[in-house]
Amino acid sequence: MQLHQINQLAYPSDIEQTWRSALQLGDSVLLLEEAILRSTAQHGILEALIEAKQLSLFYLQSDALAYGVTPTLGTALSDEEWVTITLSADANISW
Repeated sequence: MQLHQINQLAYPSDIEQTWRSALQLGDSVLLLEEAILRSTAQHGILEALIEAKQLSLFYLQSDALAYGVTPTLGTALSDEEWVTITLSADANISW
């Protein structure tokens, strides 16, 4: 499993397309920092990616609190759980 760590709400279109295309079946996506806003602004896009690629979606609980959002998609991680999932991934890709 590759862990794709997304930290921005939006990337230039070529980078946005690249990271989405890089997703493989069974990969995981972690929303952190400003990317937590994707949980509401791009809910449908994330939902479609999860279904099409059988992804696991995670987000940092501390970032959700900092940005005042309550995601209805994905699993909240503490900072300690973030470290654990990062270390357990076969590869980590930060976008």
